Amino acid sequence: MKKFLVSLLEGVIVGVILGIALVILGIEITGFQIGILVFVLFISTSIASSIGQWINTGKAPTHYEWVYNHDGNRIEVSAGLTEKLYINDELADEKKGVALKVELKGKLKSGEEVKAVIKGGMTAKCELFIGNELLLPIATKTP
Repeated sequence: MKKFLVSLLEGVIVGVILGIALVILGIEITGFQIGILVFVLFISTSIASSIGQWINTGKAPTHYEWVYNHDGNRIEVSAGLTEKLYINDELADEKKGVALKVELKGKLKSGEEVKAVIKGGMTAKCELFIGNELLLPIATKTP
Protein backbone atom coordinates (compact mmCIF):
# COMPACT_ATOMS: atom_id res chain seq x y z
CA MET A 1 0.00 0.00 0.00
CA LYS A 2 2.88 2.34 0.82
CA LYS A 3 4.42 1.92 -2.66
CA PHE A 4 1.05 2.67 -4.26
CA LEU A 5 0.65 5.88 -2.24
CA VAL A 6 4.19 7.00 -3.07
CA SER A 7 3.61 6.36 -6.78
CA LEU A 8 0.28 8.21 -6.60
CA LEU A 9 1.95 11.17 -4.89
CA GLU A 10 4.71 11.21 -7.51
CA GLY A 11 2.09 11.22 -10.27
CA VAL A 12 0.19 14.09 -8.64
CA ILE A 13 3.37 16.14 -8.22
CA VAL A 14 4.44 15.61 -11.83
CA GLY A 15 0.89 16.33 -13.05
CA VAL A 16 0.64 19.58 -11.08
CA ILE A 17 4.04 20.76 -12.30
CA LEU A 18 3.15 19.94 -15.89
CA GLY A 19 -0.27 21.60 -15.55
CA ILE A 20 1.32 24.77 -14.19
CA ALA A 21 3.80 24.77 -17.08
CA LEU A 22 0.95 24.43 -19.61
CA VAL A 23 -0.97 27.34 -18.03
CA ILE A 24 2.12 29.55 -17.87
CA LEU A 25 2.95 28.82 -21.50
CA GLY A 26 -0.69 29.28 -22.54
CA ILE A 27 -0.82 25.98 -24.37
CA GLU A 28 -4.21 24.58 -25.36
CA ILE A 29 -4.40 20.80 -25.70
CA THR A 30 -6.81 18.37 -27.31
CA GLY A 31 -8.23 15.14 -25.91
CA PHE A 32 -5.66 13.12 -27.85
CA GLN A 33 -2.86 15.22 -26.40
CA ILE A 34 -4.29 14.71 -22.91
CA GLY A 35 -4.16 10.95 -23.51
CA ILE A 36 -0.53 11.18 -24.55
CA LEU A 37 0.17 13.38 -21.53
CA VAL A 38 -1.38 10.85 -19.14
CA PHE A 39 0.68 8.08 -20.74
CA VAL A 40 3.89 10.12 -20.40
CA LEU A 41 3.06 10.91 -16.76
CA PHE A 42 2.51 7.23 -16.02
CA ILE A 43 5.79 6.21 -17.65
CA SER A 44 7.80 9.03 -16.06
CA THR A 45 6.50 8.31 -12.55
CA SER A 46 7.21 4.60 -13.01
CA ILE A 47 10.75 5.36 -14.11
CA ALA A 48 11.24 7.83 -11.26
CA SER A 49 9.97 5.26 -8.77
CA SER A 50 12.31 2.58 -10.18
CA ILE A 51 15.30 4.93 -10.03
CA GLY A 52 14.38 5.87 -6.46
CA GLN A 53 14.20 2.20 -5.48
CA TRP A 54 17.56 1.54 -7.14
CA ILE A 55 19.20 4.44 -5.30
CA ASN A 56 17.68 3.47 -1.95
CA THR A 57 18.38 -0.27 -2.11
CA GLY A 58 21.41 -0.42 -4.41
CA LYS A 59 19.61 -3.09 -6.45
CA ALA A 60 18.12 -2.92 -9.92
CA PRO A 61 14.33 -2.54 -9.78
CA THR A 62 13.94 -5.68 -11.86
CA HIS A 63 16.19 -8.68 -11.65
CA TYR A 64 15.60 -12.02 -13.33
CA GLU A 65 17.41 -15.33 -12.85
CA TRP A 66 17.23 -18.68 -14.65
CA VAL A 67 18.94 -21.92 -13.61
CA TYR A 68 19.59 -24.86 -15.97
CA ASN A 69 21.16 -28.31 -15.62
CA HIS A 70 22.88 -30.11 -18.48
CA ASP A 71 24.83 -33.35 -18.02
CA GLY A 72 25.81 -32.43 -14.45
CA ASN A 73 26.64 -28.82 -15.32
CA ARG A 74 24.86 -26.00 -13.50
CA ILE A 75 24.21 -23.02 -15.77
CA GLU A 76 22.85 -19.76 -14.36
CA VAL A 77 21.74 -16.68 -16.26
CA SER A 78 20.86 -13.39 -14.58
CA ALA A 79 19.45 -10.22 -16.09
CA GLY A 80 19.05 -6.77 -14.61
CA LEU A 81 21.29 -3.80 -15.25
CA THR A 82 24.01 -6.36 -16.03
CA GLU A 83 23.43 -9.69 -17.77
CA LYS A 84 25.62 -12.59 -16.63
CA LEU A 85 26.18 -16.20 -17.62
CA TYR A 86 27.66 -18.57 -15.03
CA ILE A 87 28.76 -22.11 -15.83
CA ASN A 88 29.43 -24.25 -12.73
CA ASP A 89 29.60 -21.08 -10.57
CA GLU A 90 32.23 -19.44 -12.79
CA LEU A 91 31.45 -16.27 -14.72
CA ALA A 92 31.56 -17.14 -18.43
CA ASP A 93 30.21 -13.92 -19.99
CA GLU A 94 28.87 -10.55 -18.90
CA LYS A 95 27.23 -7.61 -20.69
CA LYS A 96 26.45 -4.25 -19.11
CA GLY A 97 23.92 -1.71 -20.27
CA VAL A 98 20.34 -1.67 -21.47
CA ALA A 99 19.30 -3.60 -24.57
CA LEU A 100 16.20 -5.38 -25.83
CA LYS A 101 18.25 -8.45 -26.82
CA VAL A 102 21.51 -9.72 -25.33
CA GLU A 103 23.52 -12.82 -26.24
CA LEU A 104 25.88 -14.39 -23.72
CA LYS A 105 28.27 -17.18 -24.69
CA GLY A 106 30.43 -19.72 -22.94
CA LYS A 107 31.75 -23.28 -23.15
CA LEU A 108 31.26 -26.36 -21.03
CA LYS A 109 34.32 -28.39 -19.99
CA SER A 110 33.24 -30.91 -22.64
CA GLY A 111 33.73 -28.18 -25.27
CA GLU A 112 30.02 -27.75 -25.99
CA GLU A 113 28.98 -24.19 -26.82
CA VAL A 114 26.50 -22.47 -24.49
CA LYS A 115 24.48 -19.51 -25.75
CA ALA A 116 21.93 -17.58 -23.68
CA VAL A 117 19.61 -15.17 -25.48
CA ILE A 118 17.87 -12.70 -23.18
CA LYS A 119 15.02 -10.72 -24.68
CA GLY A 120 13.65 -7.79 -22.73
CA GLY A 121 10.78 -5.41 -22.63
CA MET A 122 8.16 -5.31 -19.89
CA THR A 123 9.32 -8.79 -18.87
CA ALA A 124 12.51 -10.67 -19.62
CA LYS A 125 12.73 -14.07 -21.30
CA CYS A 126 15.79 -16.31 -21.56
CA GLU A 127 16.46 -19.02 -24.12
CA LEU A 128 19.48 -21.22 -23.42
CA PHE A 129 21.05 -23.35 -26.11
CA ILE A 130 23.68 -26.08 -25.79
CA GLY A 131 24.77 -26.45 -29.39
CA ASN A 132 21.39 -26.42 -31.19
CA GLU A 133 19.43 -27.91 -28.26
CA LEU A 134 17.06 -25.55 -26.41
CA LEU A 135 17.04 -26.21 -22.66
CA LEU A 136 14.22 -25.47 -20.23
CA PRO A 137 15.09 -23.86 -16.88
CA ILE A 138 14.75 -25.89 -13.68
CA ALA A 139 14.25 -22.71 -11.63
CA THR A 140 13.42 -19.06 -12.31
CA LYS A 141 13.28 -15.90 -10.25
CA THR A 142 11.30 -12.93 -11.50
CA PRO A 143 10.28 -9.68 -9.77
